[in-house]
Amino acid sequence: MIHVLLGLSLLLNAFVLAGFIYRSWIAPPPYELPPPPPPSASGPRPSPVETMAHDLKLDDRQRDPLSGIGDRYTAARRERMQEIQRIREQTAAEFRQSPLRMAKVEELVDQVSRLRAEQQKETLRTIMQFEPELSSEQRMRMQTILADRFAGPPLPRG
Repeated sequence: MIHVLLGLSLLLNAFVLAGFIYRSWIAPPPYELPPPPPPSASGPRPSPVETMAHDLKLDDRQRDPLSGIGDRYTAARRERMQEIQRIREQTAAEFRQSPLRMAKVEELVDQVSRLRAEQQKETLRTIMQFEPELSSEQRMRMQTILADRFAGPPLPRG
């Protein structure tokens, strides 16, 4: 009886190892993240709009009409992030109080969620303003990037 169990265990281990080798070396996952944009010397992480401009490889002719759009977006994003940070600090202060006012915490969490949703919508609106300046190849690339980033990486199969 023990020989049968050991044989089944060996067979199971062989199949697991074969699956690992197949998945890792022979058929890697179909989705690969795009490389991040080059780090800037100033330090802060680039905004999603700057990242999209980099990924689309906009030339100077295309960037000129869009520079004002990017500046306004950056200023609005900075203000929204400061407001989110202020609300997060309020939430932390609520956590320090006793007894915890869960209704107030939930309200603050809802405010942060609303601000993040507004930020995502504003990012998409700003990116869509790129469209008139893009070539057909860049336009198709932008649609693919938006679909991939909005949906996120696909779930693993199996």
